[in-house]
Amino acid sequence: MISVNNTLNPKTGGEYVYKVIKSALIEARYRVYELSVPLMLMKVAGKEKKRAEVILRAMAHVKCMFKSFWERYINRFLIITSSSPLFPVAGHLVYHQPKAGMQIKNLRPYMTFYERMGFTILENEWLSPFWFFAKRSHPIHLSNSFFTKRLIKEIYDLDSEVLYPPVPIRPFKGFDRCRDFAVIVGKPKVLSGIIFLPEIVTRLPKKVSFIVIGKADYTGLRIIRSLSKQGFNIRYLGYVSELVKLELFRRYSHYLHLGLNEPFGIMVVEAMANGCIPIAPKSGGIPEYLPENLLYSSCEEAVEKISSKIGFRNHDLMLELRKIAENFREEIFRRKIVSYIRALETLL
Repeated sequence: MISVNNTLNPKTGGEYVYKVIKSALIEARYRVYELSVPLMLMKVAGKEKKRAEVILRAMAHVKCMFKSFWERYINRFLIITSSSPLFPVAGHLVYHQPKAGMQIKNLRPYMTFYERMGFTILENEWLSPFWFFAKRSHPIHLSNSFFTKRLIKEIYDLDSEVLYPPVPIRPFKGFDRCRDFAVIVGKPKVLSGIIFLPEIVTRLPKKVSFIVIGKADYTGLRIIRSLSKQGFNIRYLGYVSELVKLELFRRYSHYLHLGLNEPFGIMVVEAMANGCIPIAPKSGGIPEYLPENLLYSSCEEAVEKISSKIGFRNHDLMLELRKIAENFREEIFRRKIVSYIRALETLL
C-alpha cells in the first residue's frame, strides 16, 4: 500500500477507508507492506518547525512516487494506492476519493495558497506530468460514488467501477424517542463549506442550537466566533472522538452538511445510522442515497427544512434512513475489496 493516508490513527473518512482496506487484506492472509506519507512524517518530523515539515512531506511524496514506479516495473507486489495528480503513484489498484469542493470556484478566495495550488493541480492534470504515466499503470480504478466516477472520467478520462466506502455502523439497538432539537455541524473548514454557515444561522431564530464538531481552520474559527458574538446559540466542541461523535448523533435531532460536491459523505451516513436526520446539499454523491426531501439546493431551502424541524421524532423516517445506511456496512466493503485484489492476482 502506497498512500497519503494515516491508517494508524485516521482523522478523516478517506483515511479510515484505507485503514479498512489494510485490515481486510491482513484478515484475508495477505502480507501488507505500507509506505505512507503521514507515517513517514511521524518517524522523522518529530517536533520540527512547519517549514521543515513541508520539505519532509515533499521528500516523502517523491520517495513514494519513485518507489511505486520501480515496484511496478519489477512487478514484485500488488500495489494499492491513493494516486492522483497531487500524488502520482504507479500501481495496480487506485481507490479514488477526491476532495470535497472540487470545481466549486466560489470557495477559492477563502482557501490558503497551498489549498488553491492543490486544487489547481487536481483539476488540471497537465500540471502533473508523472500522473499521465501513473494513471495508465492501474489495471483497476475504483470510485467511491457515481459522482466520482463521472468526475474522474470528465477531468482525467479514466473509466472506473463504483465501490461505495465503508461506514462504521454499530449494531442496531433502537432509537431514543426523546431527542433534543439541535443541529450538528461537522468539519468547520473552508473545503467543507463552513463559509455557508452564516447564511443559514442568521436566517434562523437565535434560540436554535448549533453544535460544531471537528478541527476548524482559520476561517472556520473566525466564523464560529463571529456568530457567537452576535448572540447565536452556537457551541464549538473541536475535535471529538468517534465515541463522542456517535453520542452526539444519538442525542440531537439534525445534522447539517455544508460541503458542496462531496464525493460520498461518510458523516451523513453515520448520522443516518444513529437516528440523526441529515440535511445536505443536492450535489456530489450524497443524492445517490439520501432521500430527496432531505436535500437542499440553496441556503434558504436548508433554513426552511431546519425551521420546520423536518423529520423531528419521526421514527419511521429514522428507521428508513437506518436501513439505507446499512448498505454501507464495513463487512460489505471488506468482501468486495478483497474480491478485486483476488481478481488482480489472476490477471498478473
